[in-house]
Order: sequence, then C-alpha cells, then structure tokens
Amino acid sequence: MHELPKEKKTFFFTDIEGSTRIAQRMGSAYAAALERYRTIIRSAVGHYRGKEVDTAGDGFFAVFDSPSDAVHVAIAVQRAFLVESINKEVAYKVRIGIHTGEAVPSPRGGYIGLEVHRASRVCSAAHGGQVLLSEAAAKATGTKLPEGARLLKLGEYVLKDFDNPEPLYQLSISGLPSDFPPPRTSLQTHTIAVLPFRNLGGEAKWDNFCDGMAEEIIVALGKIQGLQVVSRASVFALKNREDMDIQEIGRQLHAGALLTGALRVSGYKLRITAELVEVESGLNLWSGRYDKQVSDVFAVQDEIAESIASALRAKLVSRQVRGISSIQTSNVTAYEYYLRGRRFYAQFSRQGVEFARQMFSKAIEEDDSYALAYCGLADCYSYLYLYVESSPKHLNAAHRISLRALEIDPLMAKAHVSRGIALSLDKYYAAAEASFDRATELDPRLYEAWYWYGRVSFTMGKLDKAARMFERANRLVPEDYQSALLAGQVYAGLGLAEKAREARQRGLENAERALHMNPADIRALYLGANGWAGLGEVDKAMQWLQRALVLEANDAIVQYNAACVYAQLGMSDEAFHCLEQAVALGLSLREWFENDSNLDNLRQDARFKALQAQLH
Repeated sequence: MHELPKEKKTFFFTDIEGSTRIAQRMGSAYAAALERYRTIIRSAVGHYRGKEVDTAGDGFFAVFDSPSDAVHVAIAVQRAFLVESINKEVAYKVRIGIHTGEAVPSPRGGYIGLEVHRASRVCSAAHGGQVLLSEAAAKATGTKLPEGARLLKLGEYVLKDFDNPEPLYQLSISGLPSDFPPPRTSLQTHTIAVLPFRNLGGEAKWDNFCDGMAEEIIVALGKIQGLQVVSRASVFALKNREDMDIQEIGRQLHAGALLTGALRVSGYKLRITAELVEVESGLNLWSGRYDKQVSDVFAVQDEIAESIASALRAKLVSRQVRGISSIQTSNVTAYEYYLRGRRFYAQFSRQGVEFARQMFSKAIEEDDSYALAYCGLADCYSYLYLYVESSPKHLNAAHRISLRALEIDPLMAKAHVSRGIALSLDKYYAAAEASFDRATELDPRLYEAWYWYGRVSFTMGKLDKAARMFERANRLVPEDYQSALLAGQVYAGLGLAEKAREARQRGLENAERALHMNPADIRALYLGANGWAGLGEVDKAMQWLQRALVLEANDAIVQYNAACVYAQLGMSDEAFHCLEQAVALGLSLREWFENDSNLDNLRQDARFKALQAQLH
C-alpha cells in the first residue's frame, strides 16, 4: 500500500492544570501569565534542540529528534515552574506528556497521525507538576536520564479515545513532588480475545452456530467494566490458523488472555467446553464443561460470560445494562436464521440484503417475540427504501417493524437504532436524533448506534457532528474501514484536508486488510476507491472501482459511489452516467446527494439539477 513518508519523533505536550479556573480568577492578568508560561517552555525547547509545532490556549506542542532531549526539557520546565509558583502570587502547575512514534509531517510544519493524538492523551492523563511517558518514549530514552531522574512504571491505563491499554511511566525528578494520584484515565485490568469455537460434531450446519456463540460471548464480555474485549473482526481474521500457538495469537491480538471453546452435538444433546488461558504464562485461569440439551445453549453462553467475569474479578457495568445476555430468544432455529441474516446484511448489497430479509423473516416465524430479528428486518426495509425502491410499502414496513422491536424490548439499544433509521427516512430528524441519543445512552459501546448517527447527521447537513459520530464508531471498532473512510470524506467537505488525509489513510489500511480476507468485499472496494481518489491516487482508485463494478454493476449504491469517484477525478460524463444508473436502479438519497462534497464538481451542470429533481 502506498503511504506518505513518516518520521519518527518524540512528541512533547504540555498544558496548565485547571487553566479555566485560573483564567477566571486572574482576569486580564492571565494573558501575561500565559505568555510567561510559553516563554519558559520555548526557552527550554530551543536550548535542547526541539522544534515548536503549535500553541493553542494553554497547550504547547513540540517535537524532538532525541527522546532524552525531551526529558531534559521536561525537567527544566518543571523546575522553572516550581520557582515561579514560589515567587508569584498565583501558582499554576504544568502537566507534561512525552511519547515517541511515527507521524506524517505536514507541509505547514505540523505532524499528522495517531501517535500525535496518543502523545496528547498521555499529557491529559497527567496531574499538575507531573511528567508522564508512554512505554515507547520510556524505552527510547533507556538509560539516558539526567542525574537525579528515574522512571517509575505506573501500570497499564486506557487513554481517552483509545481502546487498547498503554503502559505509563512517571518521570521522578529529584527535589520535585513525586507523589501523585493515579493517572487521569481508567485502569485497564484485562484484555481478552474470544476465539471462534470449534465444531467437533462434524455436521456443517453447526459451524454458523459456533461462530455465533463466540460473537455473543464477545458482546456479553464487552459489557463488563474493566475488561477490554478484542473485536470480532480482529479475532475472526485468525480463524482456522492452527499453525499459531497461544502466545503468537495473543501478541497479534494484543490480548492478555484467550478464551477457546468447542461444541459437540449428538442428537438433542450438547456439550460445550471452554478454557480461559493467560497468554504470557500459558496458565489456565478458568475452564468449564457444560452438558445440556440443545435448547439450553443460550443459558450456557450467559454462564460462560459470568464465569469469566468472576475469574477476572470484574464487575458488571451500570444498571442500564440488564445482565449480559443479548440473545433474546430461546429458539435455536430462530437464532440460526438470525445469524445468517446478520451475515448477509453485513454485505450491504442489494442481493445480500434480500437474502437477509428472508432469514430475519424466518427467524420471526420461529419466534414472533424475537426483538433482534425485528431490528434486522426493519433495517432491511430501510435499505430497500434507500437503494432499491423508495416506495411507501418499504417505508411503512421499516416504521411498523422497528416499532414492533421497541414494543418487545424498549430498553434494547439496537431497537432504538433501527427506529432512528426509519424515522430519518421519513425526515423526522429530531425524533431520529432522539432515538440515537437513547441508543448511545443505553449502550455506549454499540458501534451501529454511532455509525448510523453519523450517517443521519450527514444527511441533515450536520457535518461536524457526522465526523464526531464516525470517529466514535471507529474508536469502538478500529479495524472498521467504513467509519474511517466516511470520516475522511466528511473532513474533506469541511475543508479539513489534513484530518481528511489521516482518516482516509486509516480507512484504506483497514480496507486492504478486509480485502485480503475477502477479495469480493464490494463495499471495501468502492469506499476504498473513493478514499484513493481523495488522496489523488488515480490509478489505485480506478483499479479498485473497476473491481467493484465487475462484481456488482447493477447495484444503486455501487453506481452512486462510482459517480463519486469519477467526480473527484474530474471525469464528469462518466460520473453523470453512473448517477443516472443509480437513480434508475432505485437510489433515494436526496439529502446525502445534496451534502456530498464528492459531487461538488458537478453541481453547476444542468444534468445535476435534473437528477436532483428525480430524487425523493
């Protein structure tokens, strides 16, 4: 994959603890104090060969080629401010974060990339007067510490907006305070990966069920406080890799513990075995065997999750989470249909959604109080209204079925997401936003809630909000290409070129991984083509787009995205041809059409206005 050149730097962030309160207290005198603060830091940064990158409010950002130089600056700055606090009437304390990593240099002199954000979050975790280092910075510094300084390992903590834990180190400086509370972030106790269960019975029909069991346990464990759970996509990418041992799997997934399991079915009898293993030591943390009737399989999933929670001494989260069960049915056949429907819907194509609709309908036939199946069916009708035929029958079905899901389970976050989607199709935007707000309140870790909130925000023309929602979704599922690439598109529409480039790069890396696992992932191809076009990579964009069109040319959403790619590349005639195809195939995306910056080059053409008039 083509990447912009990166540089390895040590990033140095500072800010003032309680700056807002200090500014209120000092009034107009705060401006002089702020300038004095910047002068002290600039002097130290310049003395140790650093480069000032940015200042915003009380924030200060610098970079160094040498991590030990950054440490010297941190010591000099903290000693200077200790003297300042003694000699000045108003004392303020500075917190400092240091991290070493790679980032893309900006033409404007800044740096772009995830590691810059990580460095900022390390600073945010510190207390006034404290210096924190990431593990990368601590290792890069090594033994090159000034006399009277040493590094203290504080443990692993989850930085704000990051999902994986970061080992943090405190720089202890002789003569300065060193006794601080725990970092301002949450302690990460355990990271666990749930591997796909093995089917030992030989009957292929149970393969889906084994995968479903692992998925449901992932969902259940994700609701346990203090427990970081590796996402399904990351885990299932290693499915059937018998050549890898526990340690290698753990390293690839950044997991401290692995749950493995197997299922054997004989007639109506079911045996499930599961084992929780610590990656580093290989020790068994917990194991269980369950001999049940096939109809009891859902209770077993809950038992396994509860046992792991007990083994890891974790606590359940807030009262809004009603236990850890997310199955919603006791009918094995209904559950199997639901799993199939979910997989088909994830293809996000006309054919896949039609198959999904059939599967969700069969699940409801088996269990007419299965709320999740109603959610899936409502989402299918919403898709059909948007991309196949914008008919009243599809819209009414989306409304009716999403309401039924809420009637069955008004406290299920996914039901509120499906309801929000249906409301947005009817342009009841305030009500749709209220549904998404309720969904995120009930389950803040539900990816679909943030992702669809982002899509609907975009439809409403609220681009800032859309970007925030897509980024939130991507933080929950970092390997997701959709949310990252859509965030990049929104940033481009807002004129935030650097943010757009960073998000698109992130999304394209994920899309390439997805295509490695499934070369026929059409959505990865056309969204990826859009991303490449946004980065100016014409050949890549055309290659990916042509692959998508070969696989599925008769899909409205594929044709629409093809038009977006062509429009970005200045190929107006080709773009209009694809838009006409998309409308003929049933596209109903008027608001998206009106807000999509990809199409800006076409808006003054009479053909654009003619197409706009055809959309609902």
